[in-house]
Parts: sequence; structure tokens; C-alpha cells
Amino acid sequence: MKVLFIDKPIGITSNKVCEIVKKILNEKKVGHTGTLDPNVSGMLILLIGKATRLYSIFNLPKIYVGVGKLHKDVNIKYLREIIRKKFIGEIEQIPPKRSKVKRELRKRKIYYFKILEKQGRYFLFKIKCEAGTYIRKLLHDVGKYVNGCQMIELRRIGIGNFKEDMCISLEEFEKNKEKYLIDVEKILKFLPYKKIKLKKEEAKRFCHGSFIVYKGLKENEKVLVVYRKKLIGVGIFMNEKIKPDIVLAANLK
Repeated sequence: MKVLFIDKPIGITSNKVCEIVKKILNEKKVGHTGTLDPNVSGMLILLIGKATRLYSIFNLPKIYVGVGKLHKDVNIKYLREIIRKKFIGEIEQIPPKRSKVKRELRKRKIYYFKILEKQGRYFLFKIKCEAGTYIRKLLHDVGKYVNGCQMIELRRIGIGNFKEDMCISLEEFEKNKEKYLIDVEKILKFLPYKKIKLKKEEAKRFCHGSFIVYKGLKENEKVLVVYRKKLIGVGIFMNEKIKPDIVLAANLK
């Protein structure tokens, strides 16, 4: 199971990136872990082959930098104060009209929203937010308090503990595709889940859908299940047992 970190350029969709990688690898299954609009650049994590089943464990906070534009100039202190009071912590958002998801009120967490600098009506910002947050809509909502605001540029520079310096361009990947494909096991340390190592009989039971008795975890905590240094699945801790959620291995050697 392989993972690939691509620096998506402006001008193409995230799905198009997947199609290009499929063609380069002659692979049937390639999926991304969180879409970027065509006019947004930055980090795109691709899952190759069976690894596409691991989509849910990459549902991690996102980090962006971008440029916003105020419709009317306001003092930077006032802008920061509005953001501090109204747009940090849990916020409510309605997805934009052109989004493909249902347009209903949803709650999302903003970990931080920093105004790094400001020149006239333009400002540079950095945001860490829960997955599924619409940054363009966020800036539009800021505009309700400052006589209008819009997003001009946006780039994703991080997903969870994964940073943009791990990414390569599509051109680099095509030149040396094997060099940049990473085994899933090598990136587990970046994921915010505990690793549970099972013995052979336990691993067999897990792979056949059975619960594994375990202690010391939080209720509904998600864990990575490993056997002989290989990821064999993802489990959820319930009532002092690990319940199989995703099973990746059918037969154990």
C-alpha cells in the first residue's frame, strides 16, 4: 500500500491529479484525501491501490496560507479583533452555492486564524481548521463585519502533521515515480492515532472481523492495528474491545 504527496498546481482539479497519477502508474485505484479547488494550490495526499480504503484516517486538520482583500480598508487591529471574537474556535458555516455538498448549517473548528501582514486592503493570512471548512466562505463571513471581504489566493501547506515540504510536483513524479511512492507503514508516525500490535492469533481474529479484548484506550478511540510491522487495519475501541473498522489483510503469513 502506497501513499504519494503531490503539490497540486493551480488550474486543474484534484480528481484530474488522480487521473494523471493513475495513468503514470497504470493503477486502477488512486484517491485523494481532501479536495482542492482548481484555483487553489498545495498539498494533496494520494492513496494508491488498497490504501484508498484508509481515506477516513486522513480526515485531519488543514493548514492554509492565502491572500484576502477587504472591500473597504479597516485597521489591522480591528480586523484581528473581529477574527478573534467571531472566527476562532467552533463556528457555523453554510457551504457555498457552488459546492457539491448539501447546503445546510454545519459546525467546524478554527484552531487559529492569523493576519500575518496587511498592505492597504490586501492581507496575508494563515489558518488551521477542521477538515471540511470552506475558506472562501469563511472570508466572506468575515466581510459581514468589515464591509466586505473576499479570498484572492489560497494554498494548502499542511494536513495534520504532514507538511508541504514532503510534496513533489507531478513533473517530478513522472520522471522518477518509484522514488516518491511511500509505504503506508512509513508515515504512520505522522498520524494522531495509537498503534496496537497484535500477535498472530489476535491478528487472524481481527482480519476475520472479530473483536479484540484490550484495555487502556478511550471509548470510541480510533487505533491503527499492526502485525509484524505491517498495517492490517483500523479499529475502534468500544467496551474494552477493539472492533474492526477497516480490514486490509485477508491472509496472514
